[in-house]
Amino acid sequence: MASILKGKVALVTAAAGAGIGHATVRAFAELGADVVVTDIHEGRTKQFCTDLEKEFGRPFLGLAVDVTKEDQVNLAVSETHERYGRIDILVNNAARNVPKPVWEMPTETWRFILEVCLTSQFFFIRAALPNMIERKSGCIINVSSGAAWVPFKWGDSAYSAAKAGVLALTRAVAAEVGPYNIRVNAIAPDLIWNDHLAKIYPPEYFDDLKKMSVTGKTGRPEDMARIALFLATDTYLTGQVINGSGGIYMHP
Repeated sequence: MASILKGKVALVTAAAGAGIGHATVRAFAELGADVVVTDIHEGRTKQFCTDLEKEFGRPFLGLAVDVTKEDQVNLAVSETHERYGRIDILVNNAARNVPKPVWEMPTETWRFILEVCLTSQFFFIRAALPNMIERKSGCIINVSSGAAWVPFKWGDSAYSAAKAGVLALTRAVAAEVGPYNIRVNAIAPDLIWNDHLAKIYPPEYFDDLKKMSVTGKTGRPEDMARIALFLATDTYLTGQVINGSGGIYMHP
């Protein structure tokens, strides 16, 4: 089990912060994968890779990438191919929300949220697929959200629309690339606790989430990383979305 991903190359977006991307990188690394860390913050990315190299005793490629910039996405995929020759696992984790009632939302905010949450996934998928298709092998994991099904009450129209789009994109791409032995799935977390969010939301907000969950717990980044591991190591599931809300929403 300790080396189940040895020899695999994974690229994870928005991976140097405190959330799902960070936990997914660590989970993959622990099982032997060569992981490419991408994040918009160059300094944070370099530091995370330095920490990983000290812990695991092998190099990690860190790339500063603005996922809304097509040229930067293409360059990141190109640099990964140059270093490792391929991408076996792509995790599209980048997301951003700017809560605002739809009647007050500037067009620039709407476009920005869709670019980060949805268009960036298209950019990375499009860039990574030719090599996967040529090798007839690959796994793509898109991070959506429970907001794709049940929007929150405080101005999530753009975020919900983008995350619902991720689900449709996942199914459509899965259908297109299935004949090439490439699997495409999605994870739909609810709000997952991390140190950064703890600085934004009051403690009672997370207490309310615990009450809504049938498990009585708040989701952690490591919970979503374990789902990503399952999807990365499975060989059959495709075109599916795994609801990671702890029972806050039970999608039929």
